[in-house]
Amino acid sequence: MPWNRDEIAELLLESAAIARRVKQEMSFELKPDLSIVTPADREIESLLSKRLEDPARGLYLIGEETVAEKGEDYLQAAFRAEAFVVDPIDGTAPFAHMLPNWGISVGRMVNGSLTDGAVYLPETGMGELVISDGGAVLQGTRSGRSWDWKELPPRRDAFNDQGLVAITQNLAKWGKVHLRNPVMVLGAAVVPMVGLVQGRFLAYIGSVKLWDIAGSLPLILRHGFAVSVMEGQDRREVSARVEERTYHLEPHHPKRWALRSDLVICRPEEELRFRSSFRHGTGEFFDDKEP
Repeated sequence: MPWNRDEIAELLLESAAIARRVKQEMSFELKPDLSIVTPADREIESLLSKRLEDPARGLYLIGEETVAEKGEDYLQAAFRAEAFVVDPIDGTAPFAHMLPNWGISVGRMVNGSLTDGAVYLPETGMGELVISDGGAVLQGTRSGRSWDWKELPPRRDAFNDQGLVAITQNLAKWGKVHLRNPVMVLGAAVVPMVGLVQGRFLAYIGSVKLWDIAGSLPLILRHGFAVSVMEGQDRREVSARVEERTYHLEPHHPKRWALRSDLVICRPEEELRFRSSFRHGTGEFFDDKEP
């Protein structure tokens, strides 16, 4: 199935309409891991499944809300063929509390590698949709019945000592971050990752799962960011390849689908600073200068 920019954009627009409708009468519940799930998460994933999943044609879907229902044969087949890795609402907690920092993410995986991605942020800025299109990264805004697209070239605006660093919930709760840069916790991976390609953020740090980054990582890699996990004394590159050396993919592992250690995304020229500030085995980042 070819990656069609306009078809994916329309699907994300339809998904956002579901989210807005559900938001009018918001309700949510807790999953076994105590994370929040809303009717929008489930309804959007059902829509994405209907439009993108067709195992008879070699098309599979790995989604946050339904992956536990998939058998191992299905999942192994998904890694050998073509699969869409989706997060119907990334940032469910902000979404459930009527905040704008959430988005919808779709990544395309072919033979175990993330080749394309798209993220829609319906309530930030002008309602930005950022998508891969061949080797380019495009940003689209809706104008009437059509999309206005412009290419997002790599930017360096945020790359200085005062550039914003986004961290994940887990790092904020259980780690320590003492950096001279301003630090933000947004509760959604897609917002800072889109912000990286837009030049709004300097770095993104913390623990994530596959569907958190599947739609964003192809965009990040096209813009030449350094993407790695910190494991012991080693730097382990995170490429487009979804493999056991960087993700917990073992069946029944309690952290299945998560990266094996804290993720660091930044420009190559900033990576040494962030790597040197990381205290191995502690989940702590301490800058070499006073804030």
